[in-house]
Amino acid sequence: MDNFAIEPARQGIYPAVCHIGQIYVPLTDEGLAQLRAAATVPPKEFYRILVEVAGASAYLRELIERVWAQGDAAEQTRRLQQAIAQLPAR
Repeated sequence: MDNFAIEPARQGIYPAVCHIGQIYVPLTDEGLAQLRAAATVPPKEFYRILVEVAGASAYLRELIERVWAQGDAAEQTRRLQQAIAQLPAR
């Protein structure tokens, strides 16, 4: 996977994981709630929230920036918002 994806965690204490390139970042209940609340925000705002939620380190923030810049922001936002909406409630 070269872009972003969000999917349910297969096991463990986290409700979901965010794929950033080849890296998996666990999403907490709180982080997932923040992303769910961003269901209709424009790409620039969604990007800011994604960095806040998944960018736990300087490395991850740089990776998010690099991967985000490789794709179409509107399409990535739409795809991620759609994936978040399809996640089961906990």
